[in-house]
Amino acid sequence: MAIDFEKRWGRAADLMKTHGIDALFVMKPTNLAYLTGDGRPCALGLLTAAREFVVAVPECDVSSVRRLSHATDIRSFRSEDEMFHGFRDVLSDMGLTAATIGLEKNFFDASLHEVFSEHILSEATVVSATPILSPLRMLKDADEIALLTEAARVADVGMDAAVRATRDGNLERLVAGEAEYAMRQAGAEGWATPVYVASGWRSAMAHGPASSKAIEMGDVVQIHLAPIVEGYSVDLCRTVFVGDVPTEASDALDAYLEAQQAGIGAATPGAPLLGIDAAMADVLSARGFEDAFLRPVFHGVGMEHEEAPIPGGHAVIHGEERIEHVEAGMILAIGNCGIYREHFGVRAEDTVWVSPDGPTQLTQHPTPIPT
Repeated sequence: MAIDFEKRWGRAADLMKTHGIDALFVMKPTNLAYLTGDGRPCALGLLTAAREFVVAVPECDVSSVRRLSHATDIRSFRSEDEMFHGFRDVLSDMGLTAATIGLEKNFFDASLHEVFSEHILSEATVVSATPILSPLRMLKDADEIALLTEAARVADVGMDAAVRATRDGNLERLVAGEAEYAMRQAGAEGWATPVYVASGWRSAMAHGPASSKAIEMGDVVQIHLAPIVEGYSVDLCRTVFVGDVPTEASDALDAYLEAQQAGIGAATPGAPLLGIDAAMADVLSARGFEDAFLRPVFHGVGMEHEEAPIPGGHAVIHGEERIEHVEAGMILAIGNCGIYREHFGVRAEDTVWVSPDGPTQLTQHPTPIPT
C-alpha cells in the first residue's frame, strides 16, 4: 500500500509549530517506520519543521534503505560515534545548532539522552518529542485502518485454528503452533507479543505464553494473538472451555463478555476516555467481580502492541501524554487484562476502530458463549 509520508510530515510540522519545536530526532524503529517507511534498528533520523528528513544508517545498509525509505537525505556511518556526532554537522548545515529539538522521551534511556543533550545538542533547547509523536500516531488515517482491518482478519484466522486445536491432551505449544502457522499462511510477518495459550491453573496468569503443559478436560484456556501485518498489529483474546468447568468460571466469562461490550459501546467520539474503564467496571461490580479484575481494561494499538492512547496514570509508565477524551481515528484494544481467580482466569479482548459514527469492531472471531 502506498503511504503518503509527506502528508505525515506535514501533520508533524503543524504540531511542531504549535509546540514551538524546530526538529525531532527519531531513533525508535516504529517511529522511523511511521515517518519514512523503514524502521530498521541502528538508524537515526532528523525531521525538521521545514519537512526535511535526514536519516543515517550503517554503510552496509544504504542500498536497501534507498529502496525502502522516503527520507529526503540518506547518510551512512561506520560506527556509532559517526552516527551521533555526524548530526552536529547536519544541525550546523541546517541552522539548527541553537534550535528547540525534540527527543523521544519514551525511547532514549538516560545515558543516550545525556549523549545528545551534552555532546550533540549542547547549544540547543532539548524538549520531549512525545507531544508530537503520540498524537501523530494515535489517530489512524484510512490507509492505516485498511492495514489494521487486514491484521484483524489474520488474527481471526489464527484464532479459528487455535480454538479448533484446543482439546483434551493437546499441548499448549502445539495449539500456539497451529495459530502461528495459520497466521503466517494468511499473511502475518510475526507477532507483537508471544502467542499466549494458558490452560487450567496457568489461565490465572495475567500473561501466559504457551508452554508444554497438556490441556485437560475441565480446563479454562486463554488464547491471545497479536499478529503483525505490514507493520501493524491488533489484539485478539478468547477464553475457551474444554469440557465442563466450574460454574464460577462460566459466570466470570459471562460477566466479562457483558462488561467488554459495555466498554466497546462507551468508545464514542467525544466521550471521556476513562468512561470505557468505568463502563466495564460498573458491569463487573454489579456482577460481583469488583475485586477480581485487572486494569487497565483497554489501551491503544497499532504499530506497537501498546501505544497511545494509554489510559489514566498508566500513560506515565509508558512515557505517553494523558488523553482525556475518545477521538475518531483511535484504535483501541478493549478487554485487556481480564478476571482472575486462584485457579483460573477469563478474558475477551477485541480491536476496535473509533469511527466518526462510533465504535467498529475489527476483530470478528465469534466469542464462545459460556454454558
